[in-house]
Amino acid sequence: MRKAKIVCTLGPASDSLEQIEALVRAGMDVARLNFSHGTHRDHERRLGLVREAAQRVGRPVAVLQDLQGPKIRTGKMRGGKITLATGSEVTITTEEVLGTSSRFSTTYAGLVRDVRIGDDVLLADGRIKLTVLKKPKKNEIRCKVTLGGELGNNKGINLPGTKVSAPSLTEKDAADLEFGLAIGVDYVAISFVRTADDVRNVKRIAGERVPIIAKIEMPQAVADIDAIAEIADGIMVARGDLGVELPLERVPLIQKMLIERTNAQGKIVIVATEMLESMIHEARPTRAEVSDVANAVLDGADAVMLSAETASGAHPVEAAATMAAIVQEVERSHRFRSLKPHNLARSDSFSSAVARACCAAAEQLGLDSIAACTQTGRAARLISEHRPAARIFALTPLPETYRRMALCWGVIPLMIPAYSTPDEMLRVVTDVLLREKFAKRGDPVVISSGVPNQPMSTNLMTIHRL
Repeated sequence: MRKAKIVCTLGPASDSLEQIEALVRAGMDVARLNFSHGTHRDHERRLGLVREAAQRVGRPVAVLQDLQGPKIRTGKMRGGKITLATGSEVTITTEEVLGTSSRFSTTYAGLVRDVRIGDDVLLADGRIKLTVLKKPKKNEIRCKVTLGGELGNNKGINLPGTKVSAPSLTEKDAADLEFGLAIGVDYVAISFVRTADDVRNVKRIAGERVPIIAKIEMPQAVADIDAIAEIADGIMVARGDLGVELPLERVPLIQKMLIERTNAQGKIVIVATEMLESMIHEARPTRAEVSDVANAVLDGADAVMLSAETASGAHPVEAAATMAAIVQEVERSHRFRSLKPHNLARSDSFSSAVARACCAAAEQLGLDSIAACTQTGRAARLISEHRPAARIFALTPLPETYRRMALCWGVIPLMIPAYSTPDEMLRVVTDVLLREKFAKRGDPVVISSGVPNQPMSTNLMTIHRL
């Protein structure tokens, strides 16, 4: 069983029950719904297909809603694309126009207010670079093209060094979030987080209904990572915009730092963007891409993510299977098995103490199974933080917890019937591990548990022989 999990983005290339079921069989643990594209009806239909595919295959798949955030884009271009020549000048307007090489529009009404003379404006993931020359009108900026190229419809605009005034959660995001909560998404990712307050604002709306993943793609978020990781339930290292907002050569070390600092707080880390990018068109990845996935796993990522590879690529299932194969090969290696546990921040809670004790007992006794009986999934997550060699089973009677555990490193979720006494708990653990052939009669298992049917009450470690 893989310990690091795989997130796959759904889209036109993975839009049928058969395709999604094939992704699940290939290794998809989490299905990402990208709310930058598609309608509410599209996303609700895809969520239903994920649920059906997971049931067919017989294993949990979590659904991650990825909110668009204040993404700044160009408008539409005449003929679908234009060419901006190096050395030429071009006007960007907040007025809706059909773009030409001399004037095109932006979706961001605050662009003229936010930028200053001399600021850089990057287009199409940084492939085109402009410099602001002047603000001739209240709704226009005039720019010089310092690095030209071809520009298509609705391409991203990045403003490195500019303090963007747009709120992290837009009106569209708020509506999408309420919709996602209504249809039962398992996680929500928020885009262009700048500070921990951006996460707090979303948590005030979502409450305890869903865990929040903060996407780290802005320099301000990198600087505030400790506070963000403390308040969020996890982070996503979103290297696409991060590599535009910051010099590319800084991204690998920033990625390692973000993983390390978030691991230290025991929170989920997803590494994303261009992991197997060549597989959008090719049936095999490049050697560099294979190394990229492997190093993310070795660095301590809980999950690695595919974007266009599975959403719009020619080989979505092959991409997921390839990623699974890379992860499995890394995890079989001595280098992976010899990695030291995370240097976790000290916690004085009963649940954290029980989690540490479970991992220590399994290591000392050479046991290969730890079973966490859990209502919310927290007991299993706390054990996962310690990265034990033993398998971690999250046993829960709640379907939402069963699905959410699919994203947690090393955790194997199992559905169990509700129990009301410690003796019933032991019987339930024994029955499910034997039935699913994860253990044999007489095998010893470390179990963490608490007061039956009372969330957040983990206070007991038991070593039980099945």
